[in-house]
Amino acid sequence: MNEQQQKLYEQLLNAQPTSAAKARFLRSMEQFVLDYGWWYDPSPLPDGIERGPAQQCYKNAQILSAEYPGFIYCEGFALFKRIGIRVLHSWVTDGQGRAFDNTWPKHGVAYAGVPFNKSFVMDTYLKNHASISLLDDWQNNYPLRGELGDQPDKWYEQAGEGCAKI
Repeated sequence: MNEQQQKLYEQLLNAQPTSAAKARFLRSMEQFVLDYGWWYDPSPLPDGIERGPAQQCYKNAQILSAEYPGFIYCEGFALFKRIGIRVLHSWVTDGQGRAFDNTWPKHGVAYAGVPFNKSFVMDTYLKNHASISLLDDWQNNYPLRGELGDQPDKWYEQAGEGCAKI
């Protein structure tokens, strides 16, 4: 684990859900990433890939994963700068452990996330009529933070595993 990953890891470990969240959910978003997540290497965008609009990471990554069959949608937490705090974020991977971030003007310094299969991503989009966070899906009562989170066969994409397990 490099220095930036260590910073992000410590932030994930130290995240404390509120008592209301503890009563309502089986796990926090941070715990979900710790349980199922992988480290991804920050990588420049491949030639020909354009950046999407700022502050629309879920939509940008979903479109990229739909347009390029070899890309897999990932969601989790990232650090934009070396002294940053964790940000709930999404990107794509190529199945080689690389994070391709088509939202931030420059790729982040650490990415910890979970790879999702295309059918789960598309089903959630169609259900919500919008591109939103899968981990913070308030429109469907946060399914991944509940019982669905214990059913990775319905959402996990093994081909998108990163370079090292968290």
